[in-house]
Amino acid sequence: MDVLSEVLEVLDLKCTSVDPVRLRDIHTGRDESLQAWFVVSGGCTLKCMDDDAGYKLRSLDGVLLADGGRHELRPDSGKASSPARLLRCVYALDRALPHPLARHLPGRLLLRSRDLTDESEFGRAAWLLEGELINARPGFDHVARRLADIMLVEMLRRCQLDGPEPVFLAALSEPVIHAALQRIHDRLDRPWRVPDLAKSAGLSTRAFTERFHHRVGEPPLRYIRFWRMLKARRELRGTTAPIKAVAAHAGYESAAGFGRAFRRVFGRAPSTLR
Repeated sequence: MDVLSEVLEVLDLKCTSVDPVRLRDIHTGRDESLQAWFVVSGGCTLKCMDDDAGYKLRSLDGVLLADGGRHELRPDSGKASSPARLLRCVYALDRALPHPLARHLPGRLLLRSRDLTDESEFGRAAWLLEGELINARPGFDHVARRLADIMLVEMLRRCQLDGPEPVFLAALSEPVIHAALQRIHDRLDRPWRVPDLAKSAGLSTRAFTERFHHRVGEPPLRYIRFWRMLKARRELRGTTAPIKAVAAHAGYESAAGFGRAFRRVFGRAPSTLR
Protein backbone atom coordinates (compact mmCIF):
# COMPACT_ATOMS: atom_id res chain seq x y z
CA MET A 1 0.00 0.00 0.00
CA ASP A 2 1.29 3.50 -0.75
CA VAL A 3 2.42 5.63 2.18
CA LEU A 4 -0.37 8.21 2.31
CA SER A 5 -3.14 5.61 1.90
CA GLU A 6 -1.71 3.53 4.73
CA VAL A 7 -1.30 6.52 7.03
CA LEU A 8 -4.88 7.67 6.45
CA GLU A 9 -6.10 4.12 7.12
CA VAL A 10 -4.10 3.70 10.33
CA LEU A 11 -5.07 7.15 11.64
CA ASP A 12 -8.69 6.36 10.71
CA LEU A 13 -9.04 9.78 9.11
CA LYS A 14 -12.46 9.74 7.47
CA CYS A 15 -15.53 11.82 6.76
CA THR A 16 -18.33 11.68 9.33
CA SER A 17 -20.90 13.98 7.71
CA VAL A 18 -21.56 15.97 4.53
CA ASP A 19 -24.03 18.80 4.00
CA PRO A 20 -24.90 20.77 0.86
CA VAL A 21 -25.11 24.55 1.23
CA ARG A 22 -26.66 27.08 -1.16
CA LEU A 23 -25.05 30.39 -0.31
CA ARG A 24 -27.56 33.22 -0.78
CA ASP A 25 -26.60 35.25 2.30
CA ILE A 26 -23.78 35.32 4.85
CA HIS A 27 -23.44 31.85 6.35
CA THR A 28 -21.83 31.36 9.78
CA GLY A 29 -19.96 28.06 9.91
CA ARG A 30 -20.22 25.69 12.84
CA ASP A 31 -17.12 25.20 14.98
CA GLU A 32 -15.85 21.69 14.20
CA SER A 33 -12.37 20.36 14.91
CA LEU A 34 -11.75 19.32 11.28
CA GLN A 35 -13.92 20.38 8.36
CA ALA A 36 -13.61 21.33 4.72
CA TRP A 37 -15.57 23.58 2.40
CA PHE A 38 -15.62 22.73 -1.32
CA VAL A 39 -17.16 25.02 -3.92
CA VAL A 40 -19.16 23.10 -6.52
CA SER A 41 -20.08 26.20 -8.53
CA GLY A 42 -20.12 29.96 -8.12
CA GLY A 43 -17.87 32.00 -5.87
CA CYS A 44 -17.63 33.22 -2.29
CA THR A 45 -15.23 34.45 0.40
CA LEU A 46 -14.47 32.43 3.52
CA LYS A 47 -13.43 34.61 6.45
CA CYS A 48 -11.91 33.23 9.67
CA MET A 49 -13.15 35.26 12.61
CA ASP A 50 -10.27 34.50 15.00
CA ASP A 51 -7.52 36.17 12.94
CA ASP A 52 -9.48 37.94 10.19
CA ALA A 53 -7.88 35.82 7.44
CA GLY A 54 -9.92 35.59 4.24
CA TYR A 55 -9.94 33.29 1.21
CA LYS A 56 -11.68 34.12 -2.04
CA LEU A 57 -12.95 30.87 -3.53
CA ARG A 58 -14.14 29.97 -7.02
CA SER A 59 -15.62 26.82 -8.53
CA LEU A 60 -13.77 23.63 -7.39
CA ASP A 61 -11.64 25.47 -4.81
CA GLY A 62 -11.57 24.14 -1.26
CA VAL A 63 -10.39 25.04 2.25
CA LEU A 64 -9.62 22.61 5.06
CA LEU A 65 -10.01 24.10 8.55
CA ALA A 66 -8.09 21.85 10.92
CA ASP A 67 -8.16 23.93 14.10
CA GLY A 68 -11.87 24.66 14.37
CA GLY A 69 -12.74 28.26 15.09
CA ARG A 70 -15.52 30.57 13.99
CA HIS A 71 -15.79 31.49 10.33
CA GLU A 72 -18.29 32.81 7.85
CA LEU A 73 -18.89 32.56 4.13
CA ARG A 74 -19.96 35.56 2.11
CA PRO A 75 -21.47 35.17 -1.38
CA ASP A 76 -19.96 37.11 -4.24
CA SER A 77 -21.76 40.43 -4.72
CA GLY A 78 -24.14 40.67 -7.65
CA LYS A 79 -24.81 36.92 -7.86
CA ALA A 80 -27.85 36.60 -5.62
CA SER A 81 -29.91 35.09 -8.47
CA SER A 82 -27.40 32.25 -8.83
CA PRO A 83 -26.23 31.27 -5.34
CA ALA A 84 -22.93 29.49 -4.92
CA ARG A 85 -23.23 25.77 -4.29
CA LEU A 86 -20.92 24.38 -1.62
CA LEU A 87 -20.27 21.14 0.23
CA ARG A 88 -19.39 21.10 3.91
CA CYS A 89 -17.51 17.96 4.94
CA VAL A 90 -16.67 17.12 8.56
CA TYR A 91 -13.84 14.66 9.26
CA ALA A 92 -12.70 12.69 12.30
CA LEU A 93 -9.04 12.58 13.33
CA ASP A 94 -7.41 11.97 16.71
CA ARG A 95 -4.78 14.73 16.75
CA ALA A 96 -3.06 13.15 19.78
CA LEU A 97 -1.93 10.06 17.85
CA PRO A 98 1.88 9.87 17.48
CA HIS A 99 2.17 10.61 13.79
CA PRO A 100 3.35 13.89 12.21
CA LEU A 101 0.32 14.13 9.88
CA ALA A 102 -1.98 14.12 12.91
CA ARG A 103 0.16 16.28 15.16
CA HIS A 104 1.33 18.87 12.64
CA LEU A 105 -1.60 19.18 10.25
CA PRO A 106 -1.71 22.93 9.47
CA GLY A 107 -4.65 24.91 10.73
CA ARG A 108 -5.67 25.71 7.14
CA LEU A 109 -5.03 24.04 3.81
CA LEU A 110 -6.10 25.62 0.54
CA LEU A 111 -6.89 23.77 -2.68
CA ARG A 112 -6.98 25.85 -5.87
CA SER A 113 -8.66 24.34 -8.93
CA ARG A 114 -5.92 25.78 -11.14
CA ASP A 115 -3.42 23.44 -9.44
CA LEU A 116 -5.38 20.30 -10.31
CA THR A 117 -3.88 18.05 -12.96
CA ASP A 118 -7.36 17.32 -14.28
CA GLU A 119 -9.98 19.76 -13.07
CA SER A 120 -12.80 17.66 -14.54
CA GLU A 121 -11.74 14.62 -12.47
CA PHE A 122 -12.09 16.50 -9.17
CA GLY A 123 -15.26 18.12 -10.46
CA ARG A 124 -16.84 14.71 -11.10
CA ALA A 125 -16.28 13.73 -7.46
CA ALA A 126 -17.88 16.99 -6.27
CA TRP A 127 -20.83 16.68 -8.64
CA LEU A 128 -21.37 13.02 -7.77
CA LEU A 129 -21.28 13.87 -4.06
CA GLU A 130 -23.78 16.69 -4.48
CA GLY A 131 -26.00 14.43 -6.58
CA GLU A 132 -26.01 11.73 -3.92
CA LEU A 133 -27.13 14.25 -1.29
CA ILE A 134 -29.87 15.68 -3.52
CA ASN A 135 -31.29 12.36 -4.78
CA ALA A 136 -30.96 10.56 -1.43
CA ARG A 137 -31.11 7.06 -2.87
CA PRO A 138 -30.57 4.08 -0.52
CA GLY A 139 -26.98 4.11 0.73
CA PHE A 140 -26.43 7.74 -0.27
CA ASP A 141 -24.88 8.72 3.08
CA HIS A 142 -22.20 6.02 2.84
CA VAL A 143 -21.40 6.90 -0.79
CA ALA A 144 -21.29 10.64 -0.01
CA ARG A 145 -18.84 10.16 2.84
CA ARG A 146 -16.54 8.03 0.69
CA LEU A 147 -16.57 10.65 -2.05
CA ALA A 148 -15.72 13.28 0.59
CA ASP A 149 -12.75 11.12 1.59
CA ILE A 150 -11.56 11.16 -2.04
CA MET A 151 -11.80 14.95 -2.12
CA LEU A 152 -9.79 15.23 1.11
CA VAL A 153 -7.01 13.08 -0.35
CA GLU A 154 -6.86 15.35 -3.40
CA MET A 155 -6.56 18.34 -1.08
CA LEU A 156 -3.69 16.73 0.84
CA ARG A 157 -1.95 15.97 -2.48
CA ARG A 158 -2.18 19.48 -3.87
CA CYS A 159 -2.66 21.80 -0.91
CA GLN A 160 -1.34 25.34 -0.71
CA LEU A 161 -0.34 27.24 2.41
CA ASP A 162 0.25 30.80 3.41
CA GLY A 163 3.41 29.62 5.19
CA PRO A 164 5.97 26.80 4.88
CA GLU A 165 5.11 23.46 3.34
CA PRO A 166 3.70 21.15 6.06
CA VAL A 167 5.86 18.37 7.44
CA PHE A 168 5.10 14.84 6.30
CA LEU A 169 3.12 16.12 3.30
CA ALA A 170 6.39 17.75 2.25
CA ALA A 171 8.10 14.35 2.46
CA LEU A 172 5.63 12.86 -0.01
CA SER A 173 6.63 15.42 -2.62
CA GLU A 174 10.37 14.71 -2.30
CA PRO A 175 11.27 11.47 -4.14
CA VAL A 176 14.26 10.49 -1.96
CA ILE A 177 12.41 10.76 1.37
CA HIS A 178 9.18 9.39 -0.06
CA ALA A 179 11.07 6.30 -1.26
CA ALA A 180 12.62 5.87 2.20
CA LEU A 181 9.18 6.05 3.82
CA GLN A 182 7.88 3.47 1.37
CA ARG A 183 10.74 1.09 2.24
CA ILE A 184 10.00 1.49 5.95
CA HIS A 185 6.27 0.93 5.49
CA ASP A 186 6.76 -2.09 3.22
CA ARG A 187 9.11 -3.89 5.65
CA LEU A 188 8.20 -2.71 9.12
CA ASP A 189 9.42 -5.95 10.69
CA ARG A 190 12.97 -5.33 9.44
CA PRO A 191 15.58 -4.11 11.98
CA TRP A 192 16.10 -0.77 10.25
CA ARG A 193 19.33 1.16 10.70
CA VAL A 194 19.73 4.77 9.61
CA PRO A 195 22.99 4.09 7.68
CA ASP A 196 21.15 1.44 5.61
CA LEU A 197 18.33 3.86 4.76
CA ALA A 198 20.85 6.57 3.94
CA LYS A 199 22.82 4.25 1.65
CA SER A 200 19.64 3.28 -0.24
CA ALA A 201 18.87 6.99 -0.62
CA GLY A 202 22.37 7.74 -1.93
CA LEU A 203 23.11 10.14 0.93
CA SER A 204 25.45 10.30 3.88
CA THR A 205 23.92 9.27 7.20
CA ARG A 206 24.00 12.87 8.45
CA ALA A 207 22.50 14.36 5.29
CA PHE A 208 19.76 11.74 5.18
CA THR A 209 18.88 12.17 8.86
CA GLU A 210 18.66 15.96 8.55
CA ARG A 211 16.57 15.84 5.38
CA PHE A 212 14.26 13.14 6.77
CA HIS A 213 13.73 15.06 10.03
CA HIS A 214 13.07 18.32 8.19
CA ARG A 215 10.58 16.80 5.73
CA VAL A 216 8.85 14.16 7.87
CA GLY A 217 8.84 16.08 11.14
CA GLU A 218 10.65 13.39 13.17
CA PRO A 219 14.07 11.66 13.05
CA PRO A 220 14.05 8.31 11.23
CA LEU A 221 14.23 5.96 14.23
CA ARG A 222 11.59 7.88 16.15
CA TYR A 223 9.27 7.76 13.14
CA ILE A 224 9.84 4.00 12.78
CA ARG A 225 9.18 3.38 16.48
CA PHE A 226 5.91 5.32 16.52
CA TRP A 227 4.74 3.91 13.19
CA ARG A 228 5.28 0.38 14.51
CA MET A 229 3.14 1.19 17.53
CA LEU A 230 0.38 2.73 15.41
CA LYS A 231 0.28 -0.30 13.11
CA ALA A 232 0.24 -2.62 16.12
CA ARG A 233 -2.56 -0.62 17.72
CA ARG A 234 -4.67 -1.00 14.59
CA GLU A 235 -3.97 -4.74 14.39
CA LEU A 236 -4.83 -5.24 18.05
CA ARG A 237 -8.13 -3.40 17.64
CA GLY A 238 -9.14 -4.97 14.34
CA THR A 239 -7.95 -8.59 14.50
CA THR A 240 -7.72 -11.55 16.86
CA ALA A 241 -4.03 -12.17 16.13
CA PRO A 242 -2.06 -13.20 19.24
CA ILE A 243 -0.07 -10.40 20.86
CA LYS A 244 3.13 -12.32 20.13
CA ALA A 245 2.28 -12.26 16.40
CA VAL A 246 1.43 -8.54 16.53
CA ALA A 247 4.78 -7.93 18.22
CA ALA A 248 6.60 -9.83 15.46
CA HIS A 249 4.81 -7.86 12.75
CA ALA A 250 6.03 -4.69 14.48
CA GLY A 251 9.63 -5.89 14.49
CA TYR A 252 9.84 -7.10 18.12
CA GLU A 253 11.35 -10.45 19.02
CA SER A 254 9.49 -10.74 22.33
CA ALA A 255 5.98 -9.88 23.45
CA ALA A 256 7.39 -8.48 26.72
CA GLY A 257 9.61 -5.95 24.92
CA PHE A 258 6.73 -5.01 22.65
CA GLY A 259 4.44 -4.54 25.65
CA ARG A 260 6.89 -2.17 27.33
CA ALA A 261 7.28 -0.11 24.14
CA PHE A 262 3.53 -0.01 23.63
CA ARG A 263 2.90 1.24 27.17
CA ARG A 264 5.51 3.99 26.75
CA VAL A 265 3.67 5.32 23.72
CA PHE A 266 0.01 4.79 24.62
CA GLY A 267 0.10 4.51 28.44
CA ARG A 268 -1.67 1.15 28.46
CA ALA A 269 -0.91 -2.53 27.88
CA PRO A 270 -1.62 -4.07 24.45
CA SER A 271 -4.07 -6.53 26.02
CA THR A 272 -6.42 -3.68 27.00
CA LEU A 273 -7.32 -3.19 23.34
CA ARG A 274 -8.79 -6.68 23.14
